Amino acid sequence: MAITPDSIGPSVDVALLADSVQAVRGKLFILGGGWDTLWVRNFPARHPSLAIGLRLRIPTSWHSDEVRLSVELQDADGSAIFPQPLTQQIRIPSQTDPETTDLGLVRSFTFNNLVFPREGSYSFVISVDEEPVSRLRFRVRKRSDQS
Repeated sequence: MAITPDSIGPSVDVALLADSVQAVRGKLFILGGGWDTLWVRNFPARHPSLAIGLRLRIPTSWHSDEVRLSVELQDADGSAIFPQPLTQQIRIPSQTDPETTDLGLVRSFTFNNLVFPREGSYSFVISVDEEPVSRLRFRVRKRSDQS
């Protein structure tokens, strides 16, 4: 099946885990970004703050004036950690210029006082209009006393 420009929906250009992320005026301001392992002293572990920074690409052929962006934290078995995913409804600015390229939208999600019940693999599933488009995988590991 051929993929035409009209058949491609929103996608994630960039997604990363960080200690802190702010999305301001089309830019991501990132502190302590790009990690994939969270080291903790013991379990259950409460982590004070972590963030996701992402850039969503909306094709010019996209026919909706808004998208629903959701983030869900899952454990290694695919079970949800939150009762509900975190969701942002994003209004897409109209593009009237025929020479316009795809639209890039930056967003950040911050999670405070997350509790990880056990050591292992976790992932943030990023969905657009309830369709998964990206997954950020990471591990939570127990730090040795020598660290």
